[in-house]
Amino acid sequence: MRKQLIFTNAIMSSIQIALVSIVVFLLYKFLLNVIGIEQLGIWSLILSSTTVVAQAASFGMTGSVVKFVAKYIARGEEKIASLVIQTAVISFGIITGCLLLISYPLVKWILSFIVPAKSIKIAFSILPFAFFSLWFMTITSVFNSVLDGLQKVYLRNILMISYSLFYAFLCFLFSPKYGLIGLAYAQVISNFVFLVLSLILVKICFPIFPFLPYKWDKNLFKEIINYGLNFQIISITAMFYDPITKALISKFGGLSMVGYYEMANKMVQHIRALIISANQSLVPVIANLYEKRAEKVNTVYLTNYRLLFFISLPLFTLIIIILPLISVLWIGRYEKIFITFGTLITLGWFLNTLDAPSYFANLGTGNLRWNVIGHIITGILNIVLGIIFGFIFDGYGVVVGWAIALSVGSAAIYISYHITNGISLKELFPKDSRSMAYLCIILILFSFTIHLFSGIQEITTITLIIIISGLLLIFPQIYNHPIKNSLIIWAKELFNKG
Repeated sequence: MRKQLIFTNAIMSSIQIALVSIVVFLLYKFLLNVIGIEQLGIWSLILSSTTVVAQAASFGMTGSVVKFVAKYIARGEEKIASLVIQTAVISFGIITGCLLLISYPLVKWILSFIVPAKSIKIAFSILPFAFFSLWFMTITSVFNSVLDGLQKVYLRNILMISYSLFYAFLCFLFSPKYGLIGLAYAQVISNFVFLVLSLILVKICFPIFPFLPYKWDKNLFKEIINYGLNFQIISITAMFYDPITKALISKFGGLSMVGYYEMANKMVQHIRALIISANQSLVPVIANLYEKRAEKVNTVYLTNYRLLFFISLPLFTLIIIILPLISVLWIGRYEKIFITFGTLITLGWFLNTLDAPSYFANLGTGNLRWNVIGHIITGILNIVLGIIFGFIFDGYGVVVGWAIALSVGSAAIYISYHITNGISLKELFPKDSRSMAYLCIILILFSFTIHLFSGIQEITTITLIIIISGLLLIFPQIYNHPIKNSLIIWAKELFNKG
């Protein structure tokens, strides 16, 4: 595997997330003005509830496709790789479609308990569109996994950017005229177009694959399912993440809180994805490496972890510091719910981000046991803590429970990886990043203190002062960090080869 291809995939992943984040920021600001925070909360609940069905039907096929396409191409067996893709598309399409039909009445029944009576009619009206759009997207996810397995992640990223722009355009077009139902129209149309374009792109990149899948192999299906069972457990436990959290927030805090949670969570996840998407491009690389030089996997892991810690720490610190300013720019005012949710979510996702190198290393090697255990821990804790804290602290307590659950489940993955592979736990807190970590903690506490004793009207000025202070404190740490020099040298080598 050429280093330049890895670098291109990682860079394009980051560019894709950055552009999509901008689109989401503008789209949500527009939707707040057009349909309001409560209807945005309804849309969020509907999408979460339908996603549960797709996760249950997936059997981990998308993760299996990345693994086996990369595996068989590394072995020079392109025809088998093509058969893997066809088998996955046919199986996934039929299973998901059937389960969506069967579960439709159940989802309506569940929504009747968590959506307020005044909003239930509009929720039911957009549910069929959500199911259709989800079916298109689940099949599309197989083709996207093929591009990952072919190590053409940069092409998938270009496709995702195009999809986001097209979807946003349709939302801007339909929402003012049709309201919430306009979002449903936009989702169905854009997801169908995305499916067609993904199929065409796979055909171009992998000509041996037929334009329309028609072959199905029983033995490959078993191989995909057996490997994917761990992914399936992960998918099932993932059902207890976003959908359950939103349902509990709706129950204990109301639809407005769901809307603000959706905005805060979406914002943090998009910023986090700048890092994670680049990391994910290493899955097929590790799969290839594991087939040929397994002893190198831990070296790749440690380098990846140190780099991730170095990047994530200042990035997530910055998110927390500028939340008040984001609230003013995005929502139009200082919104306490959004800022509180954003802070809690950011802390949880930071600790989750640190498990990315071990998580993706496990995916590449096929050792998924602790990935599964980590997801189970997160799912169970999210339900238990969400209910307990929800009764005590309403919607705020639900989000506190989610942040704790996410942090503990993630820690189980990276701690177990170190123990299993004989890597010192001290490496989880890299020595060359410790002084920067202490400064980030001081900066966050300083930010909280300043905002606590300042007026809301001074938010912009205060945030700028804190950012400048943070740069003065942390920039020298970043500039003198050993890994920074390694990155520069690596980048020069890549461009010189290119």
